[in-house]
Amino acid sequence: MQSLDTGSSNQNNAGREITVEVLLNATKLSVGKHEHLSHYLKRITHLALNGDVSKALCKSDAGGGPIRKIQNLHHCPNLKVLYLYDNEVEAIENLDAVPQLTHLHLQGNLLRRIENLQSLMLLEKLYLEKNDLSRLEGLAGCFRLQELHLANQRVPQNALFSFEEETLRTLAGSLRVLDLSNCRVASTKPLALLRSLEQLDLSKNLIDELEDVFALVGGVTSLVELDLRGNPVTGTTKYREKTVTFSSARLALLDKKDVDPNQRRMMQSHLAHKYRKRLEPNSRRQSPEGGRTSGPSESTRLLKHGATVHQLRSMQFTATHAKVRCERDGFGVAGASCSPSSTALMKASNNNSKYN
Repeated sequence: MQSLDTGSSNQNNAGREITVEVLLNATKLSVGKHEHLSHYLKRITHLALNGDVSKALCKSDAGGGPIRKIQNLHHCPNLKVLYLYDNEVEAIENLDAVPQLTHLHLQGNLLRRIENLQSLMLLEKLYLEKNDLSRLEGLAGCFRLQELHLANQRVPQNALFSFEEETLRTLAGSLRVLDLSNCRVASTKPLALLRSLEQLDLSKNLIDELEDVFALVGGVTSLVELDLRGNPVTGTTKYREKTVTFSSARLALLDKKDVDPNQRRMMQSHLAHKYRKRLEPNSRRQSPEGGRTSGPSESTRLLKHGATVHQLRSMQFTATHAKVRCERDGFGVAGASCSPSSTALMKASNNNSKYN
């Protein structure tokens, strides 16, 4: 291989540098005969610069030790997959040199912010577990991101994990998998924006509002798997029964246990029956004068099971007074307000009417 000036590869106080020599030791790509080094580097699509690869790097002058700075990736402009986990990287930077990147592994570092990723418009999977992040942000340019792994962040005990609305709106159409387990998340409300989400892990957090859970499972109609184990809300009376009742037909796994579609249908039917009974006195008061009977009215038709379930699942779940009102009316499912205001759940139920 024809050589290229590799520059200094000495280890200093800034940690192990990502030099050309380090790059050469971080790939298994075979070298072509008489291939120039610069051409070879441009062909690299995968780099393993993770912490446990230091043993192999010890064979070169680059030495071992953790990487603390992302640098010199411009030598590999066609890079697609970058492994940088289990190092001591303190900042996400200099990734505009690799715009073809689709997979980025930065778990097990010292990151405090999600930043400088706006140029990675092709990014599909991002791994950031075990860092010092306390806010989901900085992904406004990542319209193709499908998986985001943020578990086990070292969030201070006096703080809560938060969300940037712009980032959530950007990810709404693409994100399928989100892992926020053990991150001091206290509310699920912001996540209702993620309309394409299929797998959501919120285990070992601080979520305690059942109404928020109702809004999540009913509003994010694409959700197939939800894990809330280890949250205070799971200790609420009939937590699972109520959550399943207000979920869309796609939810198949709750807290690692299968959701029986027949059981969901029965619980929704029971709730709809209670609701119909509550409305019957009003329906009688609106009957024609003199007790004459006519054909089924529009209001009567709407009281059929399917329509009733649709209406119940379209209700607002965030009002504090909702519990008292619905318990007073005998619905049996606390947390559902009696004045419809959101259409998200109704659309979900209409789209899945075969389950009613």
